[in-house]
Amino acid sequence: MNEDLPYGSEIRTDYRTGEMCVVVPGRENRPKEVEEEDTAAGDLSKCPFEPDTVDRKNLEVMHTGGDHWDIMVIRNKFPELSGNTPLMSGEGFFAYTSGYGYNEVVIETPKHGEKLEDFDEGKIKKWLDVLTEREEGLYGKRYIKSVMVFKNYGAAAGASIAHAHTQIIAWPELVGTQRVELDRIKRFEAENRQCLYENAISKEGVRTMIEGNGFVTLAPFASRMAGESMIVPRRHVNYILELTEDERYELASTIKTVISTNKKMFGQQPYNMVFHELKSEKDFHFHIEIYPRLAKLAGIELGQDVFVNTIVPEDYAIRFRENFTQS
Repeated sequence: MNEDLPYGSEIRTDYRTGEMCVVVPGRENRPKEVEEEDTAAGDLSKCPFEPDTVDRKNLEVMHTGGDHWDIMVIRNKFPELSGNTPLMSGEGFFAYTSGYGYNEVVIETPKHGEKLEDFDEGKIKKWLDVLTEREEGLYGKRYIKSVMVFKNYGAAAGASIAHAHTQIIAWPELVGTQRVELDRIKRFEAENRQCLYENAISKEGVRTMIEGNGFVTLAPFASRMAGESMIVPRRHVNYILELTEDERYELASTIKTVISTNKKMFGQQPYNMVFHELKSEKDFHFHIEIYPRLAKLAGIELGQDVFVNTIVPEDYAIRFRENFTQS
């Protein structure tokens, strides 16, 4: 471990809990355009994702839609991980891995005020296709073992820029929830000869929000966040690339429905959306989790890692179905 972090960030393992954190020097200097929920910048020249301000020369990875792009992928200017960082690690009391990896940002639209739920199904499906292409590209990099897709909307959800965007991080090892989920999936499979998530689809019952041909949306039994939902494919796939074209269209429609219905129920709230998948682990079951940020994390969450959910998942699912059927 080098305490001066000459190469950038480090992925450190907490000797108290075994959990991981990423220590990133200088990230406090990233843009702070978002000051309150759903408030766009008054001066768009300060938004780094506008067609006239995005640094295509130094940051662009790819775009779709020709010269007048409709989706653009750029390298994150303030990354947690960097491909220029030598891959090093240390064991023992202060276990760590150097911050080797890749961070990319998917700018979802050139229009500043447009949101994901405003897109039609075709545009959201195109967004999913771009995410799939970039995941494949990042998995092709040396030493990359997992790729994570997530979207933060609103300041309370961790977004520093109001312009609609998604982030992708490529890691040199399995981290955090991926390790926990994979362990539980493998143990459940060994004990029950069945996929944990396929079993959940059959048992959640009243907590089922949407039943589609290819996907089921659930309010999980032990949801940590109020209004938390999980979109699960009926078919066992561990990685987004394995989804068919029809499944991607249905997934696009389902994502739009969940975000739009939550907006109808709760108003324009901040939220996080995270893709859970592992390309190298066939036992893993791909799914997407969406967390409205209706309450702030407090001492019990941070100190005990026990979340307080103020909306009973059964009640949330019922209210969701009522609002969904009336839409």
